[in-house]
Amino acid sequence: MDIRLLQTFLLVAKIGNVTQAAEQLNFSQPTVTAQIRALEEHFEVLLFERVGKKLYITKAGLRLIAYAEKLLLLYGEARATVQEFSHDRTIKVGLGTAVAAHTLSPILREFQERVPNVSVSIEHCFNIPITVKGILDNSFDLALVHDKISNSRILQFNVVAEKLLWVTHASLLDTYGDTLRQQPFIALKQGSVYREKYNPYLRQNAIIPILEYSDSEAVRQAVLNGLGIGVLPEVLVRSHIEDGTLHEFCDAPKLEIDFSVIFHKDKTFTLAMRTLLMAIAEHANINGGLSEYLSSM
Repeated sequence: MDIRLLQTFLLVAKIGNVTQAAEQLNFSQPTVTAQIRALEEHFEVLLFERVGKKLYITKAGLRLIAYAEKLLLLYGEARATVQEFSHDRTIKVGLGTAVAAHTLSPILREFQERVPNVSVSIEHCFNIPITVKGILDNSFDLALVHDKISNSRILQFNVVAEKLLWVTHASLLDTYGDTLRQQPFIALKQGSVYREKYNPYLRQNAIIPILEYSDSEAVRQAVLNGLGIGVLPEVLVRSHIEDGTLHEFCDAPKLEIDFSVIFHKDKTFTLAMRTLLMAIAEHANINGGLSEYLSSM
């Protein structure tokens, strides 16, 4: 039974006039009449009688008033209590790569403007298995990754294609020139998605990295410290290129890395989670199907 039927019933019982009750509820008169009729059909009893133009509440209707008031009071208490937990206070997001934090930042700014009372808890994961585990055991509501996830219980949608730029400290140009192959090379360790992108170039040109790191932020710091050339996501180095600290090799191979959002296929989204996913979809530069999925929910 719709709780609003009881609200309508109590107002009609108090006023004794359907037309006036409809005006206060901002409903049409036929709507209020239909709601009263629906309540009568639910209880299988007549709640009001009309004699001429006057409306009279029946004995059954009088008896229902006290129960309706109690039910609405309990409903209000239940709603207030539940909202303490379901006010979408916190969304838990896992990051399968540190770079995803930079990709997520403008999205989070927009999300905070839309839903200011909701916090987002972000956890950086050491590897993809930890990220996947967090999705499967509900430690994370969603996650951003750059690996292909092969798990039938997880849905994955590509959302952002990030350019990879070949950069070095501008001061090294005086030492090594602006030829790509002459520069000392700093790489991510074997097995990373980024390394797989530029490994063919390294093999083709017999380049052996002088340094290898496990994450892109460490590579960026090494490049900023003038230790050699690195291949890094544009979001990490664009400001350094614009201020002249880093030099971009524009004739280098054009590479991209795709970022995806993942979540459990049986996840029940709160309104805030759905709003965050919609913000991610709006910022996407890949048509990975996330918008269509959200529209179909």
